[in-house]
Amino acid sequence: MSLATRVLPPTFAALSVVAPPLAAELALPLWAYPGRREAVHPRDAAVHARAVHGTIDVDGIPVATSTWGDGPEVIVLVHGWRSRASRFGTLVAALESADRTIVAFDAPGHGDTLGRGTTALQLARIIRRLVARHGGATAIVGHSFGVLASFIAVREGVPVDRIVGLAGVHDADHVVDGFARDLRLGRRAHRRFRTLIERRFFPGVPDIWRRAVAELDPVDTRTQVLLVHDPADPYIPYSQSEEIRDAHTGPVRLLPAEGVGHTRILSDPAVAATVAQFLAGPVDSRPLDTGVARTLGG
Repeated sequence: MSLATRVLPPTFAALSVVAPPLAAELALPLWAYPGRREAVHPRDAAVHARAVHGTIDVDGIPVATSTWGDGPEVIVLVHGWRSRASRFGTLVAALESADRTIVAFDAPGHGDTLGRGTTALQLARIIRRLVARHGGATAIVGHSFGVLASFIAVREGVPVDRIVGLAGVHDADHVVDGFARDLRLGRRAHRRFRTLIERRFFPGVPDIWRRAVAELDPVDTRTQVLLVHDPADPYIPYSQSEEIRDAHTGPVRLLPAEGVGHTRILSDPAVAATVAQFLAGPVDSRPLDTGVARTLGG
C-alpha cells in the first residue's frame, strides 16, 4: 500500500466534513491529470521504433501519432488513462500486414504529447481527425478509458465496421464516482466534485454524463463489437463490459480473459490473437454470440 493510499482517503474524509468545497477543489487535479508520462516499455520498443512517427493538430495541440503500414484497411488504436500508443506493441505485431494501416496516438498529457490531461470527448475528436486523415477506418480498438472514447466517436459520426474493447469503461459516471469513493469524499464534496468537472472540463456541454457512455445508437445493428475483459480486473470491473454488451443492439461478444489483469491484457499473446482473428473475418460473415463465451476465443 502506497503512502498516498494510506494518507489521502482519511484526509479527504475529514476535509469533506469540515470543508466540502475545498475537498472537491483539491480532489479535482488528482482526478484530472495523469501525472508523469509513461516511457516506452522495453517489450514494446522494437515495434515502437519501426513506426512512422508524426503529429496531428487537435484543439491546438500537436498530438503524437504512430503509424505502421500503408494498406487500405485502416485500424485505429486508442490507449487508456496513464498509458500511451506504444503499449499496443504486442497487438500491432499481431495485426501487421501488407493490407493494413495501423495508427495510434498519444493523448494530450500522455506519452510524447504535451498537455496536462485529456477527456473522452477530446479523444473522440482525435479519433475523428485521424480517420478523416486516412480516408476512413474499418475498425477501432480501445483499451480502458479509450473504449469509452471509441464508442463516443462512432456514435457521433465515425463509421467503422468493428469495435474492440479491452477492459473497457462503459460510462464516465463509474470513473468519477469510483474515484470519489476511493478518496472517501463525503456526499456534499462528491456532489461539488461532479459540478466542478462539468464546469471546468465541459462548459456548455449539455447532458455530459449521458453523452459519456460506451454505447452506439440503438438503430445501429450492423457494427460488430468484441469485448475482452478479465473478470478479476482490479481497476475496471467486468460489469462495465457487461453493460457495454447489454446495451449494444448489433452483433456482440464478451470474452473473459482470466489472469491478464487490467494492463497486461495489452501484452497477452492469446488476447492479441483473438483480436486479430476477429478483425480478419469477413464483415457480417456470421452473427456473434450475444452471451459470454466460456473461454477466451471460445
